[in-house]
Amino acid sequence: MKNNIIILGGGQAGVYAAREIRQNDSKSNIKILGEENLLPYERPPLSKDFLLDKKKEEDLYFYSSDVLKNENIEFENISINKVDFENKKLFAKNDNVYSYDSLLISTGSENKKLTLDNNLKNDIYYLRNLEEAKKIKEIVSNKNKITIIGGGFIGLEIASSLSQLQKKVIVIEIGNQLMGRIIPKQIADLVQNTHIEHGNEIILNKQIEKITKINGHYEILLNDNSLIETDFIIAGIGSTPTVKLFENTNLRLDNGIVTNQFCETSIKDVYAAGDVSNFYHPFYERNMRLESYQHAQNHGICAGKNIAGVKTEYTSIPWMWSDQFNLNLQLTGICDEYDEIIERGNDINNGVIYFFLKNNKIRGACGVGIIGKVGRDIRITSKLTEKDNIVDKQILTDQNLKLNKLIQK
Repeated sequence: MKNNIIILGGGQAGVYAAREIRQNDSKSNIKILGEENLLPYERPPLSKDFLLDKKKEEDLYFYSSDVLKNENIEFENISINKVDFENKKLFAKNDNVYSYDSLLISTGSENKKLTLDNNLKNDIYYLRNLEEAKKIKEIVSNKNKITIIGGGFIGLEIASSLSQLQKKVIVIEIGNQLMGRIIPKQIADLVQNTHIEHGNEIILNKQIEKITKINGHYEILLNDNSLIETDFIIAGIGSTPTVKLFENTNLRLDNGIVTNQFCETSIKDVYAAGDVSNFYHPFYERNMRLESYQHAQNHGICAGKNIAGVKTEYTSIPWMWSDQFNLNLQLTGICDEYDEIIERGNDINNGVIYFFLKNNKIRGACGVGIIGKVGRDIRITSKLTEKDNIVDKQILTDQNLKLNKLIQK
């Protein structure tokens, strides 16, 4: 049966879903509608290798236009401003109307914006897409003092990159530690020390009272009355799922689009995947929303299978990473539901990992070390989490004992 399948959102989840649908369905029409006039591309390098000129724009694309053309997947740059779920239609700003039999929503997430009293919204920069990365890259070339508001992954990755470009960087974080939402304080402190060693200034527990523009420069007043002078401001204060288009519809929303383990939404024949989806995870028996490279890819593939009629549960154990200076930080599983923490290693040069256990089973782990030191153990930990077996804590704590011994048990 030949169906019209529309994928709303031209990012990683959407393009991987499209190719997965095509592998299981050679006949249906597949069309990706993306707001950026670009083929789907990798976003993680934007804050790292792209800013450092280690990767060019052409290195970022997942697939060439020829690959999509050969698989009979259409890609169209268009902005949708209305959805009619009852009649299965999408309405574009240019008055085009698109009809679908199955719809995948993969609209991703968008940056939270600073709320400023004065008219400075065009003076604060954010990094979410390639165009924004290009602007930052161009402007910082002749700036020296740069302030980053927000000490999460994106802010710290930008801080690392700009420091390597010999810029004086200050990071302001409202919380009492860096990466506070998901990273253990012990590991956050190790990362903070590395930033300080490379010349970055880290300010914790401070709020911004006011930003003033003076002769092309800026003064940032903090709530302890201290003043920061800077040439350029970048904010990375988190993100929200891109759901505005669906707010006055019957689609169930709650921190994103609510989906089950099959990527199905509350509306028949409508699916959601990637950052925008608040999905049910059968292993953790709860809903969660993730923003990571691996999740966007795997969730898109799962959605593609289900749209093509191959019933598939999404059971991937979450995994994400961040590269800062010569450090590689990795996180697997969920680190907010535990009754015990086990530490492995105490030297950042050889890697430090914290395991989060509940009922003597691994629920998640977070590690940091010189690039190449923690990746293998984190990968093994993902497998151990999936196995859901009681683990030997002695093996977890002793770096001289290999973790794969636990898989063999």
